[in-house]
Amino acid sequence: MEFPKKLAQVLAVAERGLQKTIAATQQIRPFLSVTRNMALTGVVVAIPLLATLWVVQFAYTTITDISAPALARLGVHLPLIPFFVTLSLFITLGFMASNVFGQRLLDRMEMTLLRIPVVATVYTGIKQVIDSFRSFKSMENFKRVVYLDYPADGARLIGFVTGQYYDSKLGEEMTTVVIPTAPSPMTGLVVVVPASKLTESSLTLEEAMKLIVSAGLVVPKRRATVLVPQPAELP
Repeated sequence: MEFPKKLAQVLAVAERGLQKTIAATQQIRPFLSVTRNMALTGVVVAIPLLATLWVVQFAYTTITDISAPALARLGVHLPLIPFFVTLSLFITLGFMASNVFGQRLLDRMEMTLLRIPVVATVYTGIKQVIDSFRSFKSMENFKRVVYLDYPADGARLIGFVTGQYYDSKLGEEMTTVVIPTAPSPMTGLVVVVPASKLTESSLTLEEAMKLIVSAGLVVPKRRATVLVPQPAELP
């Protein structure tokens, strides 16, 4: 008879301990909830900071590694010297490219690179990409804004006219149009369309660019012109 009594006592003690544990857990549950929310908020705040630090560190390491090996051979091992040496080199190249004498020197260096088989291919490809990016980014190369009917009647794409030429085989004037993608207009399509197939737009280059970058959220503040019918004159 003693064993059942002891077992009942042990079960009672275990039950009371379990109840105390549950009560303690319920008491700290609000604290755990607040801690979790604060941790999630901290992660959201830390992500852009960490990303910025990573970009800055990557840029610093990349710039430093350009001149660090050459300076190491000269016995220079100070931490910030390679960074400032490379930065000075970039400034010097920019100064050279902004005057006639420096531009001639850079042209000769470019001609020397173009004579090396493998280096010429890589250099030409990279330079074409950069020149295309700079030309596309400059709004001065866009002549006007037009609409292109696509993909169906009534639906129109916004395009920028970049040039025109006459196709002797087709016997008509052709227009080159850049159709940028939204919200990043740095990429897009280049289409050649007969001039008669384009619809002129009243949008300015700046208004069209804002419309594309904002994905249609920023629209021109214009009102439609309502034509009021004039009363007919009595005979």
